[in-house]
Amino acid sequence: MAKLAIYNDEAKRLYVQEGFSLDTIVGMLNGKVSRKTLYNWKIQGDWDAKRKEYLNQTKDLYTELIEIARLMIKEAKANPTSKNVMAAFRAASMLLPKDGTRIMEEETSQEERKGLTADAIAQIEKEVGLL
Repeated sequence: MAKLAIYNDEAKRLYVQEGFSLDTIVGMLNGKVSRKTLYNWKIQGDWDAKRKEYLNQTKDLYTELIEIARLMIKEAKANPTSKNVMAAFRAASMLLPKDGTRIMEEETSQEERKGLTADAIAQIEKEVGLL
């Protein structure tokens, strides 16, 4: 019972919100909770359904953020005041993850996702000074 009181909430958060596997969570908790215990908690607490619900809510939020960013950008294009441009910039920056990498929208084709284009490689070489 002590493990439940101490580790259950954290394990549930790691599984539902962070998307870690049970094996990874065992390691993150330094083996203080066994995989079997985590599995039992997962079944009893219906963590899979909660994870699915969380992902759907996150997806809905992301879709709303895209819509807001598009509206702000459209407004900034139509009326390019410093206030509107800054609002568009802030809305668009909300779509960037914390590590600064760019999120690709769903409309991006598989070909565009494959890797670097020749133009991108040339630009990188130019920036780095290899050309």
